[in-house]
Amino acid sequence: MADVLGAQRSVPSGGPEPRDPLDCWACAVLVTAQNLLVAAFNLVLLALVLGTILLPAVTMLGFGFLCHSQAPPCTAHLRDPGFTALLVTGFLLLVPLLVLALASYRRLCLRLHLADCLVPYSRALYRRRHTPPVQQIRASPGSQAVPTSGKVWV
Repeated sequence: MADVLGAQRSVPSGGPEPRDPLDCWACAVLVTAQNLLVAAFNLVLLALVLGTILLPAVTMLGFGFLCHSQAPPCTAHLRDPGFTALLVTGFLLLVPLLVLALASYRRLCLRLHLADCLVPYSRALYRRRHTPPVQQIRASPGSQAVPTSGKVWV
């Protein structure tokens, strides 16, 4: 039997049903837009955290490189050994501050639940079926209930 274009395929009763092509395209555009907004917010947050925490090391490195043996206004305040000390101190501070900045960025992302804001593209392709809520099974009065979550103390 030949497939006819536009004909609906049968879907098992438990799985999600495919969307219409136009609906799928519109949902894909919305999913892409939301994911791009979340990615842009992540980049802005990363730049803000890195810029704030790495500012002392970047300032030391900037003054050390720009003023080392070149600019007369800079040499009025410090000489070459002072600018070398700025460079060394800036490089020594760079790695610990980078670790601190990335750890604080990760903590912010976890606290703001930014990973939950990303939408998978399967939502654009398939429509969720409404399933009835799962009924909770109650234990009989004489039997012991088995804990399903949490810690068990022995």
